[in-house]
Amino acid sequence: MRPRGSSLARAAFLAVGVCSCSRTTAEPEPPPPAVSSAPGIEPLRWDVPGGWTALDVPRGGPQKAVYRVPRSGDDKDDAEVHVLWFGLGSKGDVEANFKEWFSQFDGDVGARARRGAFEVRGLRVETVEASGTYAIALGPKAVARKRAPVEMVKDGYRLLGAAVRTPDRGTWFFRMVGPDETVQSARSALRILLESVR
Repeated sequence: MRPRGSSLARAAFLAVGVCSCSRTTAEPEPPPPAVSSAPGIEPLRWDVPGGWTALDVPRGGPQKAVYRVPRSGDDKDDAEVHVLWFGLGSKGDVEANFKEWFSQFDGDVGARARRGAFEVRGLRVETVEASGTYAIALGPKAVARKRAPVEMVKDGYRLLGAAVRTPDRGTWFFRMVGPDETVQSARSALRILLESVR
């Protein structure tokens, strides 16, 4: 038979262990926008425009936030804004990512894309704009192909994109795609978001 004192001490130890591991369901999850997957790197921050809805993103991948932008005018679809971060390596190459975005449109939209640049708090922001017939992948891309074997084609779509270059946090990408009128009407809201990055 064990002494009563040791049983009480063990019960107290187990209770402390259980309490330290549990998490109540009332505790909220950390809010978006972004959680860096690399330790010690402060994620970029920005202000989300009113009326945009934050959607769930998978943990651990390059997508750090996704927002739904409500449709405007006669458009039948909403637009979406994707925020991407590929770490500090070569996957964050600006031209390679812009080229990938252009490849989702029919024709050589990259050749006629509008480009611009500005600075925010010492960060260089490079912008790009293209429009045309957009293909939405309905399955994974084949290894030997740039595009998915099954796609939904959307006429009259527009892309507004930006790459925010930082000196120590890599390059962050913001890509809005959707029907032309909706994207055009959200242009100023995207600009305000980009001007808030820090």
